[in-house]
Amino acid sequence: MSLVRVGRARLAMALPQYRRQLLSVKSRELDDLFEAYALAAGALEKLMQVPAQPELSAEYQTICEGIQAAVLRLLEDGVHSVSAQ
Repeated sequence: MSLVRVGRARLAMALPQYRRQLLSVKSRELDDLFEAYALAAGALEKLMQVPAQPELSAEYQTICEGIQAAVLRLLEDGVHSVSAQ
């Protein structure tokens, strides 16, 4: 499965009120954020399994939250109507 699909699915689970929009939106800018979210959320998941690095876990949690906020800004600004090329 591609990182875009993984990130899109993870964000749809993290932001259920935007699930329909996230699953249907097509945007190159959002695709980049989906990929970044897939990588950051995956790293956070692994770090949480070994709680020896709480500072690093907190850093990845902050990164995930920042990506979520960026995605929400784009959705609210109407990027959902822009198609990827």
